[in-house]
Amino acid sequence: MNKLGLIIGEILVVIGLFFIDRFLFPTLDYFGKYVFFIAFNLFCIFLPLFFYKKFNGILKIAMPIIIGIAILLLGIKFF
Repeated sequence: MNKLGLIIGEILVVIGLFFIDRFLFPTLDYFGKYVFFIAFNLFCIFLPLFFYKKFNGILKIAMPIIIGIAILLLGIKFF
């Protein structure tokens, strides 16, 4: 049951990152944009895992989902 929150949070993060990357990738025109996108995407993917390991109890399930929803809403705002 604990892993369910992490799985749902990661799925929401990946969907949100799809919308964010789809918007930001064409707008940046510099050489380091690939490094920026790799670093940003890895940070966003590991963020729910960090909150999953940091908390106990119900927050261990809820926090990755909340982070996933926040990144998804940010991605939808950019879309």
